[in-house]
Amino acid sequence: MKKFFVLAAAALVALAACTKIDTPSAVETSSKIGFEVASFIPQTKASAITSESVYKFHTVANQFPTVGSPVLFMDVDVLPWNGTTQVTADNIASNNIQTWSPSEDYYWPKTGWINFYSYAGTHTPTVGNSTSDKKTVTFTYSDAVINASSNILVADAALHYGRTNSATETHQVDNSESSAHVTKGVPTLFRHQLAKLIIDVEARTTDAKKSANTTWKVQVLSASTVDANYVSTITPINKGSLLLTSAEPTNATTGTYEWAKTNASTSNISGWIPSTETETISLSDSDVLTIDANTTGDGTKSTILAERSVMPQLTNGVGFKLTYKVQALHGSTVYLEEIREVGITDAKTISQLVSSVSSWQANQRITYHIIIDPVSEKVTFDPAVEEYVATTGNTDVINVNENGLVTP
Repeated sequence: MKKFFVLAAAALVALAACTKIDTPSAVETSSKIGFEVASFIPQTKASAITSESVYKFHTVANQFPTVGSPVLFMDVDVLPWNGTTQVTADNIASNNIQTWSPSEDYYWPKTGWINFYSYAGTHTPTVGNSTSDKKTVTFTYSDAVINASSNILVADAALHYGRTNSATETHQVDNSESSAHVTKGVPTLFRHQLAKLIIDVEARTTDAKKSANTTWKVQVLSASTVDANYVSTITPINKGSLLLTSAEPTNATTGTYEWAKTNASTSNISGWIPSTETETISLSDSDVLTIDANTTGDGTKSTILAERSVMPQLTNGVGFKLTYKVQALHGSTVYLEEIREVGITDAKTISQLVSSVSSWQANQRITYHIIIDPVSEKVTFDPAVEEYVATTGNTDVINVNENGLVTP
């Protein structure tokens, strides 16, 4: 299984030629800290961070001078720009992103180094320095309520970057000189901290059970027409807390370091400490799923829960209910109709029905394919789990430096 990521890069782009300083107030353009976005997943190019509806990310950076105490260097939003115009959700279709930068300029110090910590999405962590030397930083998401559109991205810490190595070193992220990669800069690899959930449904039976004169129709119902209490729902925990810690290793070298998920355990999936609060998510009415008389192949498929974010968690506490209507027809005449239920009278959880998926991990897309056999009254599940930052094709990466020059 490929592991998919979205990547952003904070980078200094240096001029190869020397710059003559005419006045004391002149500043070398090579000393300005710029931000480039390069979009990567291992072996395959992916769409940019804007595909996640993220039009800015936040960077906190600590400076470590050669002489003196460390200081907070940067605590700003980094924005995408097309020239002097900020690119937003409203104008992304008509504007190409040329640069990523704060609204104000920042410059590299001539000595020492800088540690960068970045995050993005719909939830803002509490950022803390747990030690006085600023080499250990924490991101805390407290009592975060996760809904359908929630998105939490945290970048690997980029440590020990300074003026010299940012200007001259090559930092590959896909181990291929022939493929798009960050040629100059400080790579910042964003990792998703939530999971995605999809549920679809299909009517299916074996060819041996099909009749030459009987058509079957199946429809999942958001509420039963027999009893309004019988509704189609899934009920996950939607509130929890996450603590991430980045501790600079002894004798750390320039590079990126993944955050420690401080409370990760067999019960705290992907480091999330769950609360007891659950969200009742209503499943939609499906299309009418048809199995035609005496034809080969499976019936039609319909989505009853569009892709949405969920908090990483164990599935043995996730309640599941399904109500569906079955009809049997001779020609256009309905001779059988009934309402059937799954997981209602005996209070099933999704893990009881799908034991192969015991948890929802961060950065996973979990798809439950529900297969209803109206002839045998049997409902089965065919789950699929994948890394959820998928690509629909190769997307060329454009690196643009602070002077607007496109580099391959």
